[in-house]
Amino acid sequence: MALFIVRYLNDLPEIIFLKAIIEEKTIQTKQLAKKLLISESSMRRRVKKINQVLKKMTIRLKWGTYELIGEEEQIRALILGFYWFVYQGTENDFLLQEKVRSQCVTDQLVHFFQMKINGLQKESLFRIVQIAAWRSRHGRKVLIKKEWRQYIENSDIFTRFIVAMGSQNLVDNWDHEELSYLYLTVQANFLAYFDPSVQTFIIEEHYSKKTTCYRKTHLATQKFKQVFWDKNFNQSNGSIVSFLSFHLYYELIASFPFERNTTIADLEKNYPSFMRKLEKGIGEMIEENRSYQRIPKEALYSRYFIILSSLIPPLYNEKRVLICLMTDLSLEKEKELGKRITNYFEYKFNLMVIYARTSSSISYADIILTTVIYQALEQQHIQHVLLIEPIFSEELFIQIEKLIKEVGK
Repeated sequence: MALFIVRYLNDLPEIIFLKAIIEEKTIQTKQLAKKLLISESSMRRRVKKINQVLKKMTIRLKWGTYELIGEEEQIRALILGFYWFVYQGTENDFLLQEKVRSQCVTDQLVHFFQMKINGLQKESLFRIVQIAAWRSRHGRKVLIKKEWRQYIENSDIFTRFIVAMGSQNLVDNWDHEELSYLYLTVQANFLAYFDPSVQTFIIEEHYSKKTTCYRKTHLATQKFKQVFWDKNFNQSNGSIVSFLSFHLYYELIASFPFERNTTIADLEKNYPSFMRKLEKGIGEMIEENRSYQRIPKEALYSRYFIILSSLIPPLYNEKRVLICLMTDLSLEKEKELGKRITNYFEYKFNLMVIYARTSSSISYADIILTTVIYQALEQQHIQHVLLIEPIFSEELFIQIEKLIKEVGK
């Protein structure tokens, strides 16, 4: 289905038009409309809609030539996302000229940062390099912003980077600003995959220079420690790296997603208490630092949830559901069932399985699972009672989940 959708969209006039723009082909609306078998007025309306969408990414089309106008880093981010969506990793004429040298530069980057990445991630890195080389060669240069200089000036690792990249004569036609862009972009996208020793060095440099990324990470840590006051946690190297790369990404570009986001609605549905605290912390951070408004809301919530859930179990503050097993099975079989239930729902609900050894343990339970239902059981206990088979089926887990959701309301 996904492949069908991509192929279908590939034939849309809007996509064909964007391809021509990105590949910097000469466009005449009348001729393009004729080629696409649509009217010229229809083509102009479509172009207007495309321009409206691009403006949300702080990019626009130049009237007449339809050239992409905007900050170069934004345009490159657009091309990268468009490449994966439309070209689906296939070869294309406009990037072929940069292929061999870009592959060598990619290998050099992997070696310098000692990256441990899979084939798909390396392909993404390669495309970042390829697009940068192609745009730069056509005079589309990145201009280093004032706020980026804190990461490259008086930086030992950046100095080593320049030396290493120049040693192979692979970047002779890359000026200092293009190399700076490459250095920062690779960090923003792949810092989590750098060798731990390289990560530590970069973390220390952020800390000593008190960079904007560091200050945002520090602010996030303080705010979340306050809102999650009942759950003590400490940052790990991994979580610090995740914060730093995410913050750096949105210092380089705006509007584009950092990753495939989990929707806020899904997170709120599955982890309501956790998300209320997360929302409170993010709200306070935005009040103190307006630059967070540059980050798309879905990206901000999704990324912070991922980072924090690696430090704090997201279910810890949700209502705990007690499931009591009251069976005539052997002790070993009963414990096996309890373990299966716990494992199945481990990341979905905050629950505990208990066993009907005493009357008090039964009275505390929210749900009773039993292999035999008799009249006294239903008369004596007001809890939900469910008859189960010794061998659990998928359908039985679904029934239990429905009861858990009822209890958790």
